[in-house]
Amino acid sequence: MSGLGGLISALKKLGLTEYEARVYIAVVELGEVEASEIARRSGVPRTRIYDVLAKLENSGLIQKIMGSRPAVYAAIPPKKALEPLKNKLFEEVSQALDKLKLMHASSKTISKYDVIMLRGLRAYEAGLDLIENAKEDVLARIAYLPSKIFEELVEKLRNVKQKRRKVYLSLDVGLLRREISLEFLEEVLKEFNGDTFSPLMPFSFITSDFQDLLLLYVPPDRPEKCYGFLVHGIGEAGRIVKEHLLKERRLPSSQ
Repeated sequence: MSGLGGLISALKKLGLTEYEARVYIAVVELGEVEASEIARRSGVPRTRIYDVLAKLENSGLIQKIMGSRPAVYAAIPPKKALEPLKNKLFEEVSQALDKLKLMHASSKTISKYDVIMLRGLRAYEAGLDLIENAKEDVLARIAYLPSKIFEELVEKLRNVKQKRRKVYLSLDVGLLRREISLEFLEEVLKEFNGDTFSPLMPFSFITSDFQDLLLLYVPPDRPEKCYGFLVHGIGEAGRIVKEHLLKERRLPSSQ
């Protein structure tokens, strides 16, 4: 069975034991099959095979064909059998993550920078998530983005603006107009009272509440090869960036 190790590992994450995973995979692969053949195919000892089959049957992963002599087993369709296990795992992980976030937020540990490197779609998604989850101001300086990602970014900035939060937007029109119409870019700049800039390199950066920052590099000729550095808790650096921005735009610090 090709990729057996990966399948076993995935099933164990869903709560199956090593033997249960091996037997379940064998039944799925073989179709309607007797216990002796399952034992041979899975490598599970015959002395254990019926116990394992009974546990899988009780868990709703396989079924015994009624009236068969000797007993014949068949797999419940994996989508139906494994979906509840996957949902349960997801719910448990989500709850654990929420608890850990609360524990971390209430801890007295001195905050330190948390830097994560992201590539491709995950890097783009991180930037969009920063905007979507912003509780206050958003700063976005975009040197270059693929048109689809740029349009998603604009929509999320609109949501921020609708919540009466500040949006500071700067665009490198020279690069962006390669695949986005100049008319649309001008409309976006007008909508957000944005400005233009011309960086030496196609680096974009997005900051949410001046606390979390994504530095993003997007090669215009191969945007799928982008990568970024997501920094949580930039603290004092965020304050300096905001003060510089306000001074640059000649805005009162209360805004």
